[in-house]
Amino acid sequence: MTATLANRRDRDGGPGQALRGFVARNPMLLAAALLCIAFTLTSPVFGTSGNAANILRQSASVLVLGLAMSTVVLVGGIDLSVGSVVLASATLAGIVLAEGAHPTLAILAGIGIGAAVGTLNAVLVEGLRISPVIVTLGTMIAVRGFSLVVLGRYNSWVEIKGPIFSDIARRTVAGVPLDALLALALAAVLWFVLAGTTLGRRWHATGDAPIAARLAGLRIRWLRAVAYIVCGALAGAAGILVATRTGLISPSIGQGLEFFAIAVVALGAGGLPAGRLRISQVVVGTFILMMIFNYMTIRGVPGTWQTTVTGLLLLGAMVAGRLLQRDSGDISAGEATVDENAGLSQMGIRLSRSALLLATILLASVFVFINPRFATWPNVIALVEQNAALAVVAVGATIGIISRSVDISPGSVIALGAVVAALAGQAGSPMPLSLLAGIGTCLAVYALNGLIVGRLGLDALIVTLAAWIWARGLAVSLTNATTIGFDMGFVTFMNTPLAFGFTVAAPMVGLAFLAGWIVLHRTPFGVRVYALGGDPRMVRQAGIDERRLRLMILVVMGAFTAGGMLLMLGRLGAAAPTAGFGLELDAIVAVILGGASFRGGTGRLRDTAVGVLFLAILNNGLSGLQMGDAQFFLIKGSIILAALTLRACVQTYFVRRGTT
Repeated sequence: MTATLANRRDRDGGPGQALRGFVARNPMLLAAALLCIAFTLTSPVFGTSGNAANILRQSASVLVLGLAMSTVVLVGGIDLSVGSVVLASATLAGIVLAEGAHPTLAILAGIGIGAAVGTLNAVLVEGLRISPVIVTLGTMIAVRGFSLVVLGRYNSWVEIKGPIFSDIARRTVAGVPLDALLALALAAVLWFVLAGTTLGRRWHATGDAPIAARLAGLRIRWLRAVAYIVCGALAGAAGILVATRTGLISPSIGQGLEFFAIAVVALGAGGLPAGRLRISQVVVGTFILMMIFNYMTIRGVPGTWQTTVTGLLLLGAMVAGRLLQRDSGDISAGEATVDENAGLSQMGIRLSRSALLLATILLASVFVFINPRFATWPNVIALVEQNAALAVVAVGATIGIISRSVDISPGSVIALGAVVAALAGQAGSPMPLSLLAGIGTCLAVYALNGLIVGRLGLDALIVTLAAWIWARGLAVSLTNATTIGFDMGFVTFMNTPLAFGFTVAAPMVGLAFLAGWIVLHRTPFGVRVYALGGDPRMVRQAGIDERRLRLMILVVMGAFTAGGMLLMLGRLGAAAPTAGFGLELDAIVAVILGGASFRGGTGRLRDTAVGVLFLAILNNGLSGLQMGDAQFFLIKGSIILAALTLRACVQTYFVRRGTT
């Protein structure tokens, strides 16, 4: 009888049911508590008040950057420029201080430049309907270049001096660092906005049910635009906190922070849940990440392995979050954009695609004019050789984007595959077996990503983000951040000219595009790829196993990444753990510039080839001018944004003509 009554209380909402419901809603809060207890019991230093203050101080800027990312994730977008905004904000604040202005003005300047970048993102994403991933990637490059150019005028170092900055960096209130209190105060303000204001409720509705919100009369594009501006301003505030903590502004500030901002949000929420994100989840995710970093530092774990653990932790958290939230619907990343080709006439589509080709021809003409060596045959050969790996990876990226499986891990996977191949060679394996080990590593990483994406329904973007982190960290850890030479026979073969000065890289690029065309247009698999990207319901209604299809798509993409690994290993002649950095982003840019829709379902390899050619000419032409990294990033990012704007304006013009 007693057992029956207890069971009835649980069913009627008793303490047991309430506890289970709380755990289901807040799994990462429980994980944070368990981690804190375990770390305290296993380390006499971790639980001290001094170390707690240290964790809080380290968490301040990361938390604010996570809050910035959460605003755009909430409305179904994403912002890859926040790390560059941190550098721009810290740089501008430091320069304003160096010029003798009041510290308050320096803080306002730092936050203001963040808001300005957010406004630019809002105009391009919501005004011109360009994918937020590709827009914020362009601003990430351009803003970092701008910051480095400005910082270079001060010998690339600016010291932070000012009473307000000193107080934020050193003062405590009741034992709590002031910068941590400021970060928590910003979290409280954003929590109030989301939970207690009309704007917050409308943001939730925009991300959770955009069609219903639009039918209810909400101004969806305006609401998303405000979110990008707020994101930029908060990223600027994070830059101020970074400046106060470091006391010295250098070119390395903010590098890679955009991915850790995504990691903080995904770690706390078990994904990137548009419309359903809570500020408490961002706070929990931040402290989990920083506690683990702190504990590993106390234990003497090298920084490279810390990066690997962070990526694997993020992956595990997303898997656990998905398993615990199976009844809560899709928690994958949203995409704050519409189909770029919607409403276009056939003439408009053709002219939109031709716009990039015209821009490519114009860009090449400019480089021919300013650098006579650009049009020489040796430089043409170098242009092809230098960008062969990008071209091959871009074929896989095209398949991924068509099927809505955006992959940002190829650069890291290429580095890891090359490292495994080189280590196998060092251990005495024959060259063919070493290469097979590297290829197998690439395919294994993609198979793991495919299993998680297919089985759990997580967005490929955040799954491959975790791989981007842990695979790169593992490559650096396995080599102790050193370069390992590879078999000279293979290197000689890969660099021996075959015809007209071109090596085996040129035919490999051609074969990759041919293989991609056959896969997409001459096999049932290709039909399913387009169907999955256009409307997943078609795939389900046809009786196709969607989970298996997504796994196959990732494995096929892994094969093209493995091809890029072979090209890069042969070209460099060694396995460098930093090789391929940024390659994944260039591949995405090439595909989107070529005209593929980030919403999936559309895209052609011939257009991707034009996008690759555009980037190859841009990279080669800028390198030939022998400019510094600052100018390179600034010009490259600006030209990418200009090309996106040109394409979007052509599309917008024909959409309007089609509706009049």
